[in-house]
Amino acid sequence: MCFYISNILVWHAMLDCQRVYRGLLRLLPAPGYAKGLTGVERDVADVLARHRAAGASVAFFDQDREYLRLHVGTAGKAGPVTADTFFRVASISKMLTAMCALRLAQDGLIDLGQDVNDVLPYPVRHPEYPHAPITFAMLLSHTAGLADGDAYHRGISQRVPATDILSNDSWGAEPGAEWSYSNLGAGLAACVLESMRGQSFERIMQAHLFAPLGVTASFYPQRINGPMADAFRVMPPLGKPGFDAHERRARPLMDADTPNPLLHYSLAQGNCVTDMDGMITIVRALTQPGYLNANSLERMRMPAAPFGQRSPYMRQGMGLFLIDEPGVSPHTIYGHQGNAYGAMHGAFFDLNSGRGMVLLTSGASEAKTHFLSDLNRDLMRLCFAVEQP
Repeated sequence: MCFYISNILVWHAMLDCQRVYRGLLRLLPAPGYAKGLTGVERDVADVLARHRAAGASVAFFDQDREYLRLHVGTAGKAGPVTADTFFRVASISKMLTAMCALRLAQDGLIDLGQDVNDVLPYPVRHPEYPHAPITFAMLLSHTAGLADGDAYHRGISQRVPATDILSNDSWGAEPGAEWSYSNLGAGLAACVLESMRGQSFERIMQAHLFAPLGVTASFYPQRINGPMADAFRVMPPLGKPGFDAHERRARPLMDADTPNPLLHYSLAQGNCVTDMDGMITIVRALTQPGYLNANSLERMRMPAAPFGQRSPYMRQGMGLFLIDEPGVSPHTIYGHQGNAYGAMHGAFFDLNSGRGMVLLTSGASEAKTHFLSDLNRDLMRLCFAVEQP
């Protein structure tokens, strides 16, 4: 009972913070993105301005054509956002990792139901449930019982071995029992892939996802040629970039091409860099059989667990969110949100219409209702709840 009351108090405190954040955001001058635009382009530009996007690239599309492609604002030191701008897509990386894992499973190269203890060079066992297996599929669906504690947040910046993180405050519910969003769990998926395949995560993703789809992308910004957006918070304004593209590109590659399951837990959860063309190709690949067959797509979309108190409208698939929210769309929307260093991203699709949407930003409002950002929700209404011309 005390735990339940505590959760309710935390939830109300979060709602109060969101109200204050939204109020302060409205005090910032709104960019004039909609000037000279008409129709759906103007509607999208109004949404971006209302949510104070510093810079953004947005596309609405289906398998045959694009209904909209709009680039506005600044990418930071790279100049204005253009069709050629690359973005660190944050947690959308989880969706890409799951796609690749499902393709490997489809090709008989890995087993998503395998206990990760059987392949990793170190144990992954919940200290309170030591006999409960933790499968690769659980890592991809946030049901592995892992949590992002202080040890994870320290380790992500200091290259602490995974064994040190797992021996600390990194555990929550019983494995397989419930959903709990975990960057650590998603990151460990890269370590499992490296152990299963004997290759670096980067090489696996290039060979089995990016090259087959013809997408320019990497989990190492150093390998991307082209303008790359910084990411910074718009509230408070004028802050230094949390993701500094120039600084990230200057870092040494180190063990990018060598498997390192002890340290490569900091890639799959959010480090992918790609552009709008790449994201559109990826979303289209999720709407119909091709890169993945029908069985693999169904497996990816199958709900594994509800979001519980975090959102009454969302369920978790394998690397995908399932969204059933009145007022957003009359149909289930699939996809993933990304939010890091102030940048807000989204990649979503509707199987009923075959329509997709991608949002990439250098920084925008981070206000959320439940789990989904207000910005993504408003753009999804325009894309999925309204007939396109």
